[in-house]
Amino acid sequence: MDFKELLILSLRRPAELPYVLRPIKLKLGSVLEGAVFIAATTSLLNSLLERLIFKSSTNASKLLENNSLTFIFKPFSMFAFELIFMITVMTSILFFSNFSHKKVAIEEIGKNVLFLFLVTFVFKFMQVLFLFISFDLYYICRFFELAWFIWALSSVVSTLYKFKSI
Repeated sequence: MDFKELLILSLRRPAELPYVLRPIKLKLGSVLEGAVFIAATTSLLNSLLERLIFKSSTNASKLLENNSLTFIFKPFSMFAFELIFMITVMTSILFFSNFSHKKVAIEEIGKNVLFLFLVTFVFKFMQVLFLFISFDLYYICRFFELAWFIWALSSVVSTLYKFKSI
């Protein structure tokens, strides 16, 4: 299966993603390297989006004047937040696996979660393109990205642990 088919499958039926990705074997180090790569590229794209929305970091600083959250506009802090978020998602899925009788390896969870984050990167790339057309299209795509991610993650986790409901 090529990347385009895998992307379309994950957008339409993410519950089938664990079955398709099962033959791919990754070590924990490869999962962490993938998380660092996806966090770096996503944070750079997020930084570009913030610069396009606010036009510059000085405008963002004026907007958030006297606010301690101005550091989030820096690419390195975005990278740290992205990486922490990915690792938190993986470890929380692993932690909540105690409620299931089926045990899934962290590598299996990691490769599925990383692919979902890769698809959200594609959504973010579409947001950059939509930003040149209209801010409304940007926000609509952002909403669909968040809704899709929640749905896809719950679908993948229910498939991995053979939960009955989504």
